[in-house]
Amino acid sequence: MYYKYFLENNNTGDKMIKDIMSSKIISSDTNATFIEISNLMKSNNIGFIPIKDKDNFVGVITDRDICLSISKIKNLNETIESYMTKSIISIEEDSNISDALKLMSKNKVKRLLVRKKDSITGVLSLSDIINYSDCDILNTLKSIFSIHDNLKTLNSNVKDFKL
Repeated sequence: MYYKYFLENNNTGDKMIKDIMSSKIISSDTNATFIEISNLMKSNNIGFIPIKDKDNFVGVITDRDICLSISKIKNLNETIESYMTKSIISIEEDSNISDALKLMSKNKVKRLLVRKKDSITGVLSLSDIINYSDCDILNTLKSIFSIHDNLKTLNSNVKDFKL
């Protein structure tokens, strides 16, 4: 796996997440509409919005979630609650980059909510790691973007990846 290579060949694997994460959390609530979420993503140049119900994070919605939902949406003023991803994948801010890469790879996600005890303190994206790191992360990308066909996994060639 890539994270073993990362640890062996790059000293950034031990860097703490809190040192590279974005502490600016742009979130919305379950009553937000597709139009509101799309405008929020556009105005902040992001593709990931944590969703709250009162003071608790209850899910996330990504630009990909919106694209996959388009055919089911009857009205763009419909709320995103039934379309958001309800499982939240998070990591402690005192974890290191290699732990984040393992979690991203395992869950096939590009972003993690960062927490300190029971509070969300930021967001860590694969782009944050790429921008911080000076190593090749193609194996992590391959793992995240692999195509599943029944029980058989097909990996794309490196030339197939475009960020």
